[in-house]
Amino acid sequence: FGNGMIKAGMACYLVHYVHSQHDTFFGVMACMDAILCRCNPGQIKADGGDQGKFDDSVRALQKKGVPVWPSPDVMEFMGAKDALTKIRNLNIGMPDTGTYYTEEEFIAGFKKSMKFQPRVIKQNRGSSGEGIWIINLKKADYCAAYGDATAEDSDELILMEANDNHVENHTVIEFINWCIYGRDEGKGAGEWASKGTGKYLEGGKAAGGQLTDQRFCGRILEGELRYNMVNTVCLGVIHKVPAPGGMSAVGGTGSEYFFYDNGVISDSKLGTCEFTAYVQKEASADGNHHRCATDEGPAKVEAGTHEKKVINVDLEALRKKFVEEDCAILMKTLELPDEPIPLWWTADMINASLGKCWEAVPVAEQKWVVGEFNCSCVGVSKCLPAYCKPDTPNVSWKDIPAEEAAHATKYGDIVGAEAAKMLGV
Repeated sequence: FGNGMIKAGMACYLVHYVHSQHDTFFGVMACMDAILCRCNPGQIKADGGDQGKFDDSVRALQKKGVPVWPSPDVMEFMGAKDALTKIRNLNIGMPDTGTYYTEEEFIAGFKKSMKFQPRVIKQNRGSSGEGIWIINLKKADYCAAYGDATAEDSDELILMEANDNHVENHTVIEFINWCIYGRDEGKGAGEWASKGTGKYLEGGKAAGGQLTDQRFCGRILEGELRYNMVNTVCLGVIHKVPAPGGMSAVGGTGSEYFFYDNGVISDSKLGTCEFTAYVQKEASADGNHHRCATDEGPAKVEAGTHEKKVINVDLEALRKKFVEEDCAILMKTLELPDEPIPLWWTADMINASLGKCWEAVPVAEQKWVVGEFNCSCVGVSKCLPAYCKPDTPNVSWKDIPAEEAAHATKYGDIVGAEAAKMLGV
């Protein structure tokens, strides 16, 4: 990104924030015409610093006319799960979406929605799918219309957590107590295998304590679409398909990724994509018809246990409607009317079309909704070989294959060009 800014005719300085040098850092930042912030919420606190102090100093710069991409408010409002409630009436929204901020709201609302249809309950603070639960009634005895009945405390639930696709079985009251009290002794949550801690409402709305309740889209098994965006320019789309037996396409779960360029690193523009899956005829224990590994599909079809399914999505038509209709009013809808659309961000979309999973829906009739926005510190997938992990602590830009590095450079050039436009350079 830094090189992209320079190529666009600007000077660009890479400055690392160290909390012990807070005043010095912001003294330097006050000399800048704009700031591109690459820091996830929570990283500063984890390093021993004060996230609130950092955010307040950024807001002070904004008041002096220094643009910050993204600002603390954009990261908070756009990244929060209640953004899904705010956009529910847009093309990319789902009308039956709500957010709970208090224990009373959650208990009453969850019991009502859970009895109506399978749900996805999302905590606000987690990342990589932690605290996002796909929930079904074990008896599948849903009521015909929302509000006709409510779930009982003793009703049994089947829950799958999106971070690792593990499945747990609990009663309604145990799940409620997990969300409110976590593993606290004597609070009735029972034993949980989750890597998380529960307590999703802790601290209230001001501290980010909230739960978003959304209808479960069974077609998540068909995959989700990640639109990679620079301002309103779409670089391309990643079709992320959950691993066989899984429900989540979060990285590290064995999911498959298919990349579709939008004329940035190739001559190919977005069009209609096609995905072929080999789907089991009999439902699994979780009630869903999962696909098998693609290379095993033909043999399983021949054996009679699976059938071939083909899914089509018009990526360009979806992009056009998203950019031209929704992006134009997105920031206002998110209660950020004075903020620009982020410079580098993503929108993850799920097929919410009616009908059974894997049953083809005419492209023109498909309904795709946003399940999550990411704008705080979105990675560049082409740079993953340079991602330092415990088993690869010394990797760097030099470890990225030449072709991938060239692609990442092109993305950076577009970021720089768009930033220059925003600054009038």
